[in-house]
Amino acid sequence: MHRRSVLTSLLALACLMTSVAYAEGCPEGEAIGLTAPQKAFYEKFQQLRAALPKPETGWQYNQDTLEKMAPDYKDYMPTYTCFVNNYYLDASAGYTRPMSEADSAKEQQVIQGKPDPAKQKKLDDVMAQEQALMPQLLAAAQKGDTKTMDALGKQSDALNKQMTQAQIDANSGQQNAMAAIEADRNSTVSIGLNNSDSLDCYGNPKPVQVSGATAYSCEHPITYSSPGNPLDKPEGRVVLIYGKATVDRDDDWDRQDINGKHTKDTAVIIRPQLDQPVSLGVHNLTIVISADNLARAQSLFKRLNLVALQKMSH
Repeated sequence: MHRRSVLTSLLALACLMTSVAYAEGCPEGEAIGLTAPQKAFYEKFQQLRAALPKPETGWQYNQDTLEKMAPDYKDYMPTYTCFVNNYYLDASAGYTRPMSEADSAKEQQVIQGKPDPAKQKKLDDVMAQEQALMPQLLAAAQKGDTKTMDALGKQSDALNKQMTQAQIDANSGQQNAMAAIEADRNSTVSIGLNNSDSLDCYGNPKPVQVSGATAYSCEHPITYSSPGNPLDKPEGRVVLIYGKATVDRDDDWDRQDINGKHTKDTAVIIRPQLDQPVSLGVHNLTIVISADNLARAQSLFKRLNLVALQKMSH
């Protein structure tokens, strides 16, 4: 998948593993209680959590976030560590906009609705032509008539392409109506300390001017792996890092729409520069905001206290 390379996925997994290794257990005899400076580092979770935006009107935290927001939540603080530790910390919030009764009623109307009669007729006609070839192919096969079989096979391939497009056209009205109902339903904000994972931004990325930081915003529509087969949902993003990083550009990202049309787009990948293993202290602060559209991501970004977060990054 273009947006998550194998290397990036492995790095993310490695980061996750190192961030929880201290809580999973240590080899026998190597468990060490946390020092005061270590406890102070992990207590920064409280500041990160407090910096997360509250849900906007009509929105709410998802269930996992509600648990992390509880006053008695303490899972961020390990009880012991091992000799080797990479110091990483993250506070994330997931937001959702629940379906109203009116939304659910609209959804049921769309589900029970019928395709456009003209588009359905076109699909039925193509399917009938495809079915009419079957007896001819069978007869040619029984006679061993390879020339006729090849000709009929080419006709069948052409009809299959027409059928795929006719199905997309027949379903487009329902799909567009459902997409409108389900749009702008989910978003996430993640703030991390000492993050070594890359921050990517796909879809005409533009620099965001933030003092002392490297930041970009971007947005792309739904993408498809092949006609009619969704790959990535529509997404708007804002990504930021306080700290050392390099920025790589991808000026040759190819995305595909529902009809198979390819569009050249662009992306940026911000790569944090951290010495390994990561020593105790704050070496960078990253922010990743993802939403169903850029406007929502920008709205969440504007509600962050960047001055306070920048102070934490030093």
